[in-house]
Amino acid sequence: MIFHLTLPTIINQLVNGFALGTLLVLMAVGLTIIMGLMRVINFTHGVLYALGAYTVVSLITYTGFWPCLILAPVLLGLLGMGMESSLIRRVYARDPLHTMLLTFGLALMIEDLIRMIWGDAAYPLSAPSVLAGVIDLKLVIFSKYRVFVILFCAGLLTAVWYFLERTPLGRTILAGTFDREMVVALGIPINLLFTVTFGVGAGLAALAGVLNAPIQGVFPPMGSAILMPCFVVVIIGGMGSFWGAVIGGLLVGVVQSFTVEIFSAMSEVVVFILMAIVLLVRPRGIAGIEGLLE
Repeated sequence: MIFHLTLPTIINQLVNGFALGTLLVLMAVGLTIIMGLMRVINFTHGVLYALGAYTVVSLITYTGFWPCLILAPVLLGLLGMGMESSLIRRVYARDPLHTMLLTFGLALMIEDLIRMIWGDAAYPLSAPSVLAGVIDLKLVIFSKYRVFVILFCAGLLTAVWYFLERTPLGRTILAGTFDREMVVALGIPINLLFTVTFGVGAGLAALAGVLNAPIQGVFPPMGSAILMPCFVVVIIGGMGSFWGAVIGGLLVGVVQSFTVEIFSAMSEVVVFILMAIVLLVRPRGIAGIEGLLE
């Protein structure tokens, strides 16, 4: 079947794959920072993504789409900081399994709250009018909104990279990822650093939810649906690596997009096959840091 793919189809699937991949990268960057610095397997990441999408559902009538790109990350970032400081922080000293179970339980509770507040029905959302329709280049036709998502995420990820690599707070977060004990020994308030990091991760997840809402619609289990691919991206890219998350997200997005076109029944399974292949070749992932969680 692959030989029946035409050049326009290949280009379109690449665009679709990059659009999905950049959203996965947004999710995975926050997830890998939280896992690398805080040693927390954060199952609430998916529901924070869903709450970002539902923020658009609630506010778009009053504010329009564009303000939601700012409001959702800020509101959900603050919610994430509140969750970390009031609940998750209490179990840091215990077995890591406790934090995993706590975040898993919180995710189930929040998903039920979503159903109670917004119901079980899906909410289809349209792209903003300025991004509605397609770009017709004769040979290929692109969705304006998907091209916007790719460009917007590329700019945002550049800003996140600059924050992590060039600002004092970002460097402290990265230093804590590599050697958390040294950060504590230097007198840096680790609890505040954890709270800020969790808030940044929550904000990135919420923003991904806002951007994906016009593509796939908004529905209660959307957070659960994207969470496992995000963990797969983190594992493929390598724990604690920003560029690993970028490479892993784009790779998963493109592979899944082409699989949908070629053999749709395999689209959910192919990401796990890809993960197995990568781990067989590089057990730490593509750009993983050796011994990070040992």
